[in-house]
Amino acid sequence: MFRKPEVIEFKVGSPLTQPPVSPSVITDPQILYDAMMGRFNSRIYARGEISLPAIPSLVDYYLEGLDQIFTSLGKQFSEEEIQQLRHNLISQLEQGFRASPHSYIVLRYDPSDNGGISYNISTVVSTMAEQYNSWLSTRQTPLFGSQPDAKLIEVVKQIPGRPQDIAVLDIGAGTGRNTLPLARMGYAVDALELTPAFADQIKEAAQAENLAIRVYNADILSPLARMAPAYYSLIFASEVVSHFRTADEIRLLLAKVCDGLHSGGGFLFNTFVAIDGYEPDQMTRELSQINWSTIFTRRDIQTAMDGLPLTLIEEVPVYDYEKSHTPPEAWPPTGWFENWSLGRDLFWLPDHRPPMELRWLVCRRL
Repeated sequence: MFRKPEVIEFKVGSPLTQPPVSPSVITDPQILYDAMMGRFNSRIYARGEISLPAIPSLVDYYLEGLDQIFTSLGKQFSEEEIQQLRHNLISQLEQGFRASPHSYIVLRYDPSDNGGISYNISTVVSTMAEQYNSWLSTRQTPLFGSQPDAKLIEVVKQIPGRPQDIAVLDIGAGTGRNTLPLARMGYAVDALELTPAFADQIKEAAQAENLAIRVYNADILSPLARMAPAYYSLIFASEVVSHFRTADEIRLLLAKVCDGLHSGGGFLFNTFVAIDGYEPDQMTRELSQINWSTIFTRRDIQTAMDGLPLTLIEEVPVYDYEKSHTPPEAWPPTGWFENWSLGRDLFWLPDHRPPMELRWLVCRRL
């Protein structure tokens, strides 16, 4: 800021008893540069938008980054302003995460009248169905691979009886990677799929090949999604539980499966399981959800099964089993499958195995 110059009175004919002190003249280039830029920076206006995945456990990580950004713009927040920003962030992060693990919060900032920064925070919720819908326009087909799951084919072939007498339900059928081959083999297949565009693709393919597939567009976790009691010989859910959020959701799935299976029927599903001795913390569990790799411990799975008429009879790693039972020309199923199934979408350890992996679990209805 400029200082107001001192006023000195002169009296005609009177000698000056104290000569005025002249300020020294600055010619140092660095000091002059700093002086110019200090004034010039007041003419720079910061305006922008920052999108952050809605992960409540990362609030302090986000806060540190935002503080650095604003400080670099010459708009340093006070401690009180930082705490207010933290309060606003955690509120929006928790709201977004409750709605969907694929939500974002968007922070927009503008220069304020007092030379600082004003901001507002909003939440953008994106559902899993919306995420998958975007795949249709952004990814190459086949979206999930060209071959059915090898483990599924092994399990279904072990069921005694003629295929046409064996009712099978595909939960989370996608575009029909497993549904269509089973129907071609003669099995009585029903498909349940959350994403409407995927369900329509299965219907169109079934009609084109004259396959008797019943397709239901529904969420298996919805109270409205119910199965005919004791109807199916086999129910399977491939790459579905990786989208679940809690062990309670696994239990809801298992309870519905028990209703739909007849005694002795089988349930095959895969899920990410933490290795024995590794306990994921809250941040890890939240991050696993946004990476479509929700991590569960064996204790989580056992708790979900407790009291249900279902017993676990086999567990194998998906990556190892599928690679050894898939034709070499069809491996990997997709460009993302290998790293994803090994847990590397959550823990990027390209030269090591993360403390989790996708595993097949085979269960039998008592």
